[in-house]
Formats: sequence, C-alpha cells, structure tokens
Amino acid sequence: MAQSLGSLIRRIFWFALAVLLILFAISNRQNVVLSLEPFGALMAPVPVYGVLFLGIFIGLLIAGSVTGWLRLKGFARRRKAERRAGQLEVQVSALSEDVHKAHAKDAHETARAATQALPRGGKEG
Repeated sequence: MAQSLGSLIRRIFWFALAVLLILFAISNRQNVVLSLEPFGALMAPVPVYGVLFLGIFIGLLIAGSVTGWLRLKGFARRRKAERRAGQLEVQVSALSEDVHKAHAKDAHETARAATQALPRGGKEG
C-alpha cells in the first residue's frame, strides 16, 4: 500500500511539473537573442522556453556525465579491492596451512619424545 501511495505521489509530481513546463513554454513564446559575446556573428533568436529547456538539458548532461564518471571510478576501485581481497585470502589460507603443519610437527615431535622416554623404547608391558 505504501509503495503504491509513493508511486502515485511521484506520478502526480511529474505530471504537475510537466503541466507547469508546458504552461511556461506557451506563455513565453517570444524570441530572445542568444549570442556568444566575443563572437558577434554567433547570434540567434531563440524562444525563451528554448533557452530554459536547453539549460536544463545541458545541466542534465553535465550531472549525468559526472555521476557516470564517479560510478566508473567506484566500480574500478571495488574491482581492485575484490582482487586484493582474493589475494589476501589465498595468503591467509597458505599461512594457516603452514601454522597447522608447524603445530602438527611440534605435536609429533613431542609425542616422539614422550614415547622415547618410556621404558624399552616406547613399548609397554
């Protein structure tokens, strides 16, 4: 229920925004001169709503590019960390195996020493 209510509110928001943008475009159809100041030859009459929509579009492109770049950097960083974690897991398992072998060797030597300490070379009875 809460998800459908959130979806309804989101749809109402986007619908209202679309209506407002359409009303803005209809009420601002007059042209303005758009130019790049150092280059006097690049002057063009553009409707006011065109300037607004162009600005929104350029802002979305810039934001999308920055977001995509940051996501790619994060992806690369995560992949590097995963590779490093795999290498460390291999090292830890190798060290753990060495430790187990060392403990087993120590236990074997201790048992051999204890057996040799028994009378008649470790044979009872």
